[in-house]
Amino acid sequence: MITIHEQLGGEPRIREVVFRFYEKALADSRLAGYFHRVDLSLLREHQVRLFTAALGGSGAVVEAGTSSEEGIHHDEYDLVIGHLADSLRESSVPEPLLTGTLFAIAPLARDVITAPVVTT
Repeated sequence: MITIHEQLGGEPRIREVVFRFYEKALADSRLAGYFHRVDLSLLREHQVRLFTAALGGSGAVVEAGTSSEEGIHHDEYDLVIGHLADSLRESSVPEPLLTGTLFAIAPLARDVITAPVVTT
């Protein structure tokens, strides 16, 4: 069975997507605060390894996590997923594979969303 990792083109394509994603996230004023005092080169490498593992590539399994002490809220996570989807599209990932990729990483949300939903 061919993994999503292989369908995407392996680490080179994942690396491209991750770099595009961080360009978008850093440019988004709603997310940029999460990256203050963070070593972005280490964070990018962490994400490449995390996505590689989550999408069926070889390598060590890496735990997900957030770079912020207060956690990320559901609304912000939605922004993250939107930027990731846009990064996949800009990297010429076909829509069915893009959807499969987003479904494959969906279980990571529980490790990233640490702030409870606020209802009014």
